[in-house]
Amino acid sequence: MNYQHYFHVGNFADIFKHCVLCFCLEKLHEKPNSFLAIDTHSSSAKYSIFDEKIAKTNEFNEGLKKILEQPNFQEILPQKFLEILAKINVCEIQELPSKLKYYAGSPLIIKNFLRFDDKAIFAENNPPIFQELRKNFVGNKKISCVQENGFDLLKSKLPPREKRALILIDPAYEKNHNLISSDYQDALNSLQDGQRRFANGIYLLWHPIIEGDEKNLANFYQKISELKFEKISHIICDIGENSEFPKKMHACGMFIFNMPWQVDEKINCYFPKILKALKNSEKSFFSLKNIR
Repeated sequence: MNYQHYFHVGNFADIFKHCVLCFCLEKLHEKPNSFLAIDTHSSSAKYSIFDEKIAKTNEFNEGLKKILEQPNFQEILPQKFLEILAKINVCEIQELPSKLKYYAGSPLIIKNFLRFDDKAIFAENNPPIFQELRKNFVGNKKISCVQENGFDLLKSKLPPREKRALILIDPAYEKNHNLISSDYQDALNSLQDGQRRFANGIYLLWHPIIEGDEKNLANFYQKISELKFEKISHIICDIGENSEFPKKMHACGMFIFNMPWQVDEKINCYFPKILKALKNSEKSFFSLKNIR
């Protein structure tokens, strides 16, 4: 079965990774030099929150909707993240709780950070979803949409002409009848390629944390720590198990390679507030650790 972001749109993991993405893109804006952004697993980029696939999982209701129901939601979520949501919903930020119709995936977030000379490459391998992705960016000369395995992009597109780059790696981690998803090894291979070709880039690697998968994750973490990047950081966000939906993923992580200066301060500022709004139990937590 092909993984679709639709089933997880606006859930806690989306908010978590998209806030980190915004923080890193904001830092790239602090210098006038152009940059390249690569999203290896883009999906369609824009989602209607009324789509039946979103309603089926209830993850949006337990994620973004839950935050927007808070009277102080503008203090909980980063300003730029809210500005992008307001823009695609053609409303003011304060109107989002009542007027939200669409959620922005990572390609649409990246698009809103591109300046005149910045470029982006979005990859999606699923043919129908790729067609949706391409429609969302048709005519935009700053953006290239490619129908291919996103893991291969780091071989063909790095080092960038711009000499600055952000690479988001957010695969499905579908097992497809295997005990362990091949995406873990593919992600490691891509990062090894990226480090050899462009060691100074900002790399973001998202991953799920599923109960019963501890041994695989420990092995994955060990292999990540052996990569030759100068700086490696790891964030974990766990909102705690929801007693109504006990089988759902309630924790995930993101590795940041070459985390920009002060991004850790923004993470430590916003994530406790986000976690407080979304937590299902007192066992919820978030952590930020520098591996190197």
